[in-house]
Amino acid sequence: MNFDAVVSYLRELNFVTMVLRFLVAGLCGAVIGYSRGRLQRPAGFRTHVLVCVGAASTVIVSQFCVNELGINGDALRVPAQVISGIGFLGAGSILVTGKYRNHITGLTTAAGLWASACMGLAAGAGYYECAIMMCVVIYAALVPLFKLDTNYVKTLHSMTLYVEVDANARLSGAMCALNADGMLLNTIEPFGSSGGDYTSYKIEVELLDRNLQPEQAMERIRSIEMVQFAQRIEA
Repeated sequence: MNFDAVVSYLRELNFVTMVLRFLVAGLCGAVIGYSRGRLQRPAGFRTHVLVCVGAASTVIVSQFCVNELGINGDALRVPAQVISGIGFLGAGSILVTGKYRNHITGLTTAAGLWASACMGLAAGAGYYECAIMMCVVIYAALVPLFKLDTNYVKTLHSMTLYVEVDANARLSGAMCALNADGMLLNTIEPFGSSGGDYTSYKIEVELLDRNLQPEQAMERIRSIEMVQFAQRIEA
């Protein structure tokens, strides 16, 4: 069996290729979801896997209805609705925060969900190389390009952080320490799970000192005595 015959077989819709399409969709979604889950994003590992596999299933079912059941209709009609329908998940991940409600987070997560759905459509259609290439590009945009974007493209005036502080610590002490370091605590809310010796929060910090770089700000936050762990949450 030559290469062209193998490719032609993989483009067909049968049980083997159906399983392969779901595997490609699930793995690609898992790669993107893992990168988001590590940053404590609302749409993480399982969400991206489900979105990608669900999008793939719409293409597979549509092809089956047209090719196997002989149902007259446009095989792309149902998959096309995924592009617009995924918007409700994206909208749920976008948050407006800040003292004056002028700081928006979650846009990157929403865009990642939309791109993951498109990636699932490609996998469901049997266009494996497109799905894998999309996975590589999306991952590169979310992980390596994040530092380039924040350090050289954007001029940040605020940061959203995940922090773990001593369980018995007074937050007023942390606020005073931040103010002394040229930062202002805008919002704070319980976030994620907490252990016996620490409490976790999601906070938004405004950089009052315009010359203060994000990495410098992170070093100052981590140096606060009551802070056990601190990590930036990207948009």
